[in-house]
Amino acid sequence: MAPFLCASVVGPPALAQQPEFDAPVVLSLVRQARELRESPPPPSASVSYKARAEGHVYFYLDRDDGGEPVPMRVDQVAVDLFRSADGRTRQVIRALRRQELLPVQDFRYYIDRLTAVQNGFGDRIAIGEGRDVRDVPHPLGSEGEDTYRYRIVDSLTVSAPTLPRPIRVYEIEVHPRDEAVPALVGSVFVEADTGALVRMVFTFTPASYVDPRSDRIMVRLEHALWEETLWLPYRQVVEVRREIPQLDLPVGSVIRATLQVTGYEFDPLMEPGFFQGPRVTMVPYGAADSTEFRTGLMDRMAEEGLSPVSMARIEAEVRRQARARLVSGLPRVRVHADAFSSVLRANRAEGVHFGLGMSFTPRDRFRLQTLAGYQSAPGTLSGTLSGRLGTQHGLTTTTFELYARRLQDAGPRTAASGAVNTLSTLLRGVDYTDPYFASGLRLAIERGVGDGASITIGGRVEELSGATALWARGLGSGADQRPLRPVGEGVFAGADGELRYRWAGVPTWGAEAAVHAGMGRWDGGGNLTVLARLDTRLAARDLSRRVNLKVEAGAAWGALPQQMLFFVGGRGTLPGHGFRAFGGRRFVLATGEAAFALRPGWLTARLLAGAGAVGATPDALREDWSVTPTEGLRAYAGVGLSTLYDILRIDGAWGLPRGSFEVILSIDPRLRPYL
Repeated sequence: MAPFLCASVVGPPALAQQPEFDAPVVLSLVRQARELRESPPPPSASVSYKARAEGHVYFYLDRDDGGEPVPMRVDQVAVDLFRSADGRTRQVIRALRRQELLPVQDFRYYIDRLTAVQNGFGDRIAIGEGRDVRDVPHPLGSEGEDTYRYRIVDSLTVSAPTLPRPIRVYEIEVHPRDEAVPALVGSVFVEADTGALVRMVFTFTPASYVDPRSDRIMVRLEHALWEETLWLPYRQVVEVRREIPQLDLPVGSVIRATLQVTGYEFDPLMEPGFFQGPRVTMVPYGAADSTEFRTGLMDRMAEEGLSPVSMARIEAEVRRQARARLVSGLPRVRVHADAFSSVLRANRAEGVHFGLGMSFTPRDRFRLQTLAGYQSAPGTLSGTLSGRLGTQHGLTTTTFELYARRLQDAGPRTAASGAVNTLSTLLRGVDYTDPYFASGLRLAIERGVGDGASITIGGRVEELSGATALWARGLGSGADQRPLRPVGEGVFAGADGELRYRWAGVPTWGAEAAVHAGMGRWDGGGNLTVLARLDTRLAARDLSRRVNLKVEAGAAWGALPQQMLFFVGGRGTLPGHGFRAFGGRRFVLATGEAAFALRPGWLTARLLAGAGAVGATPDALREDWSVTPTEGLRAYAGVGLSTLYDILRIDGAWGLPRGSFEVILSIDPRLRPYL
């Protein structure tokens, strides 16, 4: 018989929300569930089974701001689950395989990353063989009522033609009585009539974490209904996020283990003494044939929000909202840096910049971060104080920034990451920025709107200033160094908004669209700027072939500082043409890239192409920046190779028409936010 999931058919709520904790009705339900777990089943109700489970373990870099994750390793596991009529269990891992997507040190996962929880956990919960979490009382265990408070927050009804009657399930919210002790925080779902465990969704108090690197751990267990009376394991997800405890970087590492159990066979014939063997046995990696797996190693990457096409990443949006409700196990005060180039960088305006900061999390969902730096060329200090406040449900995030002499660059795109630009400046004397400084205040509010959409509104007041001297001391300094371009100086005040929509759910295709509009006041006059972007990605399920197409367009009206207009040409926009040789108030740019893995992990071939145009160039901009309109489309075409899991890239592009050949050395764009 096929299983029924606990939420397969949902009727109207059967019980109003109980706002008070430990009401008699909820304590009665908890005690019923505890007695069911602790009492051995009568012979007539005992069950033995064999089932098949298959799942994946994903190891990836996770950005603090919910941005695009970077997968590093994917594992796949196939497991056979066994249970005897008297409750003994055994699991046999019969197939394991993995693929590295970035160079990572080889390591062994804890065994419970690869196996299923067959009994809804024991009386005390452990994660990671007890090295992540251990000795946490189960809310339906013998110490539950001494450790937790309970209240009913929701109910649902499961019904189907084959069921003799509808089944009612209650969601019980669980909170520790003392958050300073090891305990879980979350919800348990139990069947009203029997007290059977249907689902668990929870995290832990900071005191629960054994590993000091633990930021958060989330667990989701789901059971399915078999034979009309048996709630048995169906799906589980365990997600562990870690960071360096002493250092606040904008990224952490995540291990997410998923497992789905199907194909139950009841009362199977098993050899005598079968359950006297080890609780878990396993084969070595790669020892089993690939036919042992029902799905491909990379098949679920998009659904998990980890494929290059997963730009909508609805699952990731859910995780971002869940993070807002969690209490981190990391220290509240840490050394802070938001990127490598915040610590050390070099360019024509600052010379060599040294910086570092601190972060402070005074309470849940609120974080303060500071960054201070020294700019060697002008001999001045720079600094930023920023804060981020999230709401309880994670739908709205408010941020503010106070900044002094913050380095800015002309747009619409930066040409290189801060780290790559530093190397280019020091080794070749070529700085791919048109720098200026901003000092002021910015406030912004971002809110999720439906599935895959978000809206951001904000405002800023800032004083803009240019560099006072050209720093030209790199090893390649000389005739190739571009002069500093003059920038508009003064006070700029403005407000802006952005609407983004992301599509998800298709394993081989994803897209994101955004519209940004800003209005402001500059030099006694008003202005308006509108930008639009469409980014689409396609990939084979095994990621051996990938295509990325992006279209951008923008227009500006009114009084604006010159550096806030649009510039294209050269690296970052139209390689093969002069670097930012074209500028104006209107622009359109379309770029594309196709990648084909020749030897996965070590050699990938790439095809590049793009075209763009800029117009409505003010006379003052022509004179001060030595730029012109494109006078029609300018284009490029090129080829490239990448190695070391696509991290290191070398491309050659020809500018069309009347362009030249340009060689471009770069790093995987996914790593740019960290550099």
